[in-house]
Parts: sequence; structure tokens; C-alpha cells
Amino acid sequence: MNAESLTERLASNWAKIQFDDIPSEVVAGVKKNILDTLAVAMAGAHTDEARRVRTALTGVRAESGSLVWGTPFRVSPAHAALANGTAAHARDFDDGGGPGHAGSTVLPAALAVTEAAGGDGRTLIAATIAGYDIGYRALQAIGGFAAHTGRGWHSSGTMGSFAAAAAAAKTLGLDTERFADALGIAGSFTGGVWAFKDDGAMTKRIHPGKAGETGVDAALLAQAGITGPRRVFEAEWGGLYATYNNGQGFPEQALADLGVDYNVATAYIKPYACCRGCHSTIDTVLAMIRTRDVKPTDIHHISIKASETAVNMLSVDPIETVFDAQFSLAYAMSVALCNGSVGLDQFEPPRMNDPLVAETFAKISMHVDSGIELEDGPRLDVEFTSGETITLFAGNPTTAKGSALNPMSHEEVVAKAEALLAPIDPEIPRRLVHAVENLEDATDLSELLSALRAERRDNCLGD
Repeated sequence: MNAESLTERLASNWAKIQFDDIPSEVVAGVKKNILDTLAVAMAGAHTDEARRVRTALTGVRAESGSLVWGTPFRVSPAHAALANGTAAHARDFDDGGGPGHAGSTVLPAALAVTEAAGGDGRTLIAATIAGYDIGYRALQAIGGFAAHTGRGWHSSGTMGSFAAAAAAAKTLGLDTERFADALGIAGSFTGGVWAFKDDGAMTKRIHPGKAGETGVDAALLAQAGITGPRRVFEAEWGGLYATYNNGQGFPEQALADLGVDYNVATAYIKPYACCRGCHSTIDTVLAMIRTRDVKPTDIHHISIKASETAVNMLSVDPIETVFDAQFSLAYAMSVALCNGSVGLDQFEPPRMNDPLVAETFAKISMHVDSGIELEDGPRLDVEFTSGETITLFAGNPTTAKGSALNPMSHEEVVAKAEALLAPIDPEIPRRLVHAVENLEDATDLSELLSALRAERRDNCLGD
């Protein structure tokens, strides 16, 4: 008999875990991510991308179903995962880690299915943690984020399907066999590439939602008895090791500390409203401003040296759209230098019509250095108008502010939610924070869903 496959090992572990088995610090940690994801999704619900997805889906909506957050609409659980995942990722302010962007792939699936199944708060929390854990482990199985991204795959789309399937399967209480089927089905339909980078296409925003839709469908199909490939990673022809990573797999990394480490701490929460690849550099620039009292007029030129993947991701020019700004390290540095702030208001709309921002942007160049890896982070050679030059090493973007090594506090996450949601309605953040903080005691999701049902007072969420 063949040894258990990776999907079987992961399914066997998570099918048996109950809420009370999960350490309290893991529960407290994931609640910060839940609050953050819901807040950025509510703020993103009015964006053009989210509105277009709703328009596509609400034509088939029914009175019963799962809530589309920030609206009165209800659609099927899979379509709710698609709509809400898109809203959560619509402005790239959602958390990362797990399969790439954890919250926007996992939570829409977990919440839609928990709502439809009449589950309680503990069910939602456990399902969310299952998604974060299995999504992260699936990504490690094919070499991790840097290697997968370097090949042009968008991990939120590819491995996000596994994460969402795990969350939905846990919500439904699937046994080991059906849980493994759900993961295999999700793996059969997983995908997502960085081609959107070429022209700023909206698909980038939709990938987490599409992964959520795939994961929900996979779990429901598995519950109904549809089988999925148990060796979806290992199959020599057609398996994910073969198709995604030239036949090389890392099951030992995927299984490390299984059942002990839930991998919630691998997920970071964003303090800055742009690609995570920018964040360690933003930390470095803000620190330079604080310690040296640097003003943008003090800068003569900044040369950024970075890996080829980082340059491919973060060198958008010209800056015309929100997407352009969020994938331009030079732009993020410019608004940090000019405004000392890198919040959503600095990107929507882009501030290139500000002469000081445009002038600062023109002083920054980005270049490939083959000796620098993606997770090394960029090197900044800063030349001041005084003639002084300094070199700064930004370090690994994954350990920047918001990571487990430099976490945002509960108070900072609440403040972010308030900043995003108070302009919609000052009562929404208060209600949402209260619902999430008391989620493990909730016998149903009515309080949480009531907060998520709130609409903008100016009705700009309407279709």
C-alpha cells in the first residue's frame, strides 16, 4: 500500500482538530486577521472591481444564500466567496501569508459556508485557522512564496484554492476521506498567473475571490461524494510538483510541526496600502526620516538595487491608476518622503499631480542586482543634495511591520479598521470590532452579519 499522500496527511490532521484543541494565543491572533480582512473588504466593496463582480453575480441572486458584505445582496456561498474575496483584495490592503493573501482567500469561503450551514463563531474561527494553515503548507510544498512567484505564479490564486477548500471543509465537518477529496478537487482547478502585471488588469484583485469560489465548490462537491485526486501534488504527470515546480516537491517543509504550529503567525497585516514587497523599504525610509529629519528636497537621487523578481513586480511607470501606484516602490517611497504616510489615501487616487511627489518620484531609480534575492529586500543608495551618500539595507519584506517579528498590536488593527470604515458610517467599525472580539462566544453569526450588512450612507455601494 502506498504511503499517505500530502493531502491525506493534511486532511487527517485537520479533520480531527476541534476548537478547544487550538491554543488561545492562536485564536487571539487570528481574530486580528479576521477583523482586518473584514474591514478592508467593507472598504473595498465600493471599488470598481468589486462592483463589477457584484453586477456579474447578483443577476442570479436568491433571497436565501450568503451575504455579499457591505450590501443587502445574497448569492450562493461560492459566489459570495468570489464577491467578498474580490472586495477584500480590491485595494491590496488585506493581510498576507498563508497561501499568499490569506484573509481574502480563506475568510470569504469560511464565512459564506458557516453562514449557509448555520454554524457558530467557534466554527468560523477554527475553519479560518485551518485555511491559513493548509494554505501556507501547500505553498511550502512547492518551494515557498519566492520560488513560486519567481516562476510567474500568483500564489493567492494557486494555493488559495487549497486554503479556501480547507476552510469550507472544516466548516462542513467533513471526515478525513471527504476532506482529502476537497483538497484534491481544489487542486485540480487551481491557478493564477502574474500576467495582470503587464497591463494592470483587474484579475489581480479577483484571484483571491476566485480561489475562494473554487474552494467552496470543492468542499461541497466532496461532501456530495465527488472524489478528488489524492496525489494532486505527487502525481508524476499532472501533479503540482511536476506542473508548478519542475517535479521538485518539499513535503517535509509542508508537514513541519503539523498539528503543533497553526501558521497564523506566518500571516502579516498590512500597515501600508501597497504590495508587501514595498513594506520593508517603507519602514526603512520612514526610519530615515525620523532619525535624520530628512525632507524630500534633501534628496538628490536614490538608487534601488533589488532582485529581478522584485524589479518585475515593483517598477511600474508611469503611475496612472491605483494599481500602478501600489506596484511602484518608487511611488511608495515618494509619498512616504513627502507625506510621512502610506495609507490608502495616498494611493486612491495616486498623488502624481502633486508637484513635490512627482519631483521626488523622478529622483528614484530601480535596478536589478543578481546578487540580491527577493527575500533579501532592496538596497538603497541615497545621495543627498549636500553631497553625503549613505547605503541602507531594507531587509526581508516578509518581516516588515505587521509580521510576527514586528506585529501590529490589537489597538493598531482596530485603528486601521476605524480609519477605513468610519467614513462609511462611524457605527460600522464599533459594531464590527465588538462582533469579532466576542466571536468565540457567538452561538450564531447574526451580530457579525448585521455589521457586515451595513451600507454606505451615501449609497455609493449600489449597483
